[in-house]
Amino acid sequence: MADIPATSRPSFSLDGLTLRYAVLVGLIVIASIGFSMANDNFYSMTNIGILLRSISVLFLVSMGMTFVMLTGGIDLSVGSNVAFSGGVGVVTLVSTGSPWLGFGAALIAGMAIGWLNGFFIGKLQLSAFMVTLATFALARGLALVIYDADSINVHDPVFLWLGGTSWGNMPVVIPFVILMFAALSVLLYKTSFGRDVYATGSNFNTAFVLGRQPGRKLIWVYVLTGALAGLSAIITVGRVSSGQPWTGLYLEFDAITAVILGGTALDGGRGKLLGTILGVLLYGIIINGLVLTGTNPYLQSVIKGAILLGVVLLDTYTQRGKA
Repeated sequence: MADIPATSRPSFSLDGLTLRYAVLVGLIVIASIGFSMANDNFYSMTNIGILLRSISVLFLVSMGMTFVMLTGGIDLSVGSNVAFSGGVGVVTLVSTGSPWLGFGAALIAGMAIGWLNGFFIGKLQLSAFMVTLATFALARGLALVIYDADSINVHDPVFLWLGGTSWGNMPVVIPFVILMFAALSVLLYKTSFGRDVYATGSNFNTAFVLGRQPGRKLIWVYVLTGALAGLSAIITVGRVSSGQPWTGLYLEFDAITAVILGGTALDGGRGKLLGTILGVLLYGIIINGLVLTGTNPYLQSVIKGAILLGVVLLDTYTQRGKA
């Protein structure tokens, strides 16, 4: 009698990225429940509005950082760039009385720092770490000079609208961030530019041989990141109704933490914007919860550093496991 072949049972498995997203969603739920038990106000509409407004800038900067890290690079200048471009925008507003010129000046200033990074990294092939470390100091110094190390109050309702207006408890900036996420997703996943970004991070030399002009793409990636820093500056000024020279301090480290937490590889070529959004949300919930529970601000810095170290170790271990 012929053997009857055993029927194979359907197997169910998750790829690494899907598993990472599932874990992030689970951690978001756990963190939310934990902080709501520690403080009854965590789920209040007022606190949710504060949370969303506070992480809107981190959303934008982290999406730009995702593009940079997909190329295998890093941008340590984004926080300083937010302060610098905000200063240029506020001074332009005060000098001309035109919020639209202020908007344009902030965007151009942010893109200028981005172009400077991109030129030295993409054109001259210098280290992304060293170049952006230099512009980190340069942009912060320029911000201090522009502000004369003091804040400048802003009263123009048009300039303050994006960062300071809410529809009920919903900040206006959140629908704006969602639109930016949709636009950047189309750019990354549906255009040749996005494919070239992944190709550059996967293998720069191969991308060059294939005619993808990775050096030029690097310039545009850093310009894009600079533009998002300029937008973040406008939002930040709207939130606090003033321009401040120390705006964006340590923002680059928060963005790097969120991007790696969301699954983007340190060595480039792998990652998704959705993971970055989940990483920002988890990171923002943790920081908001620590503030709400009255955690010592200095201890918060220790926790931020521990999270960054942990996600870097996790990424390194994961990549070694795939090798």
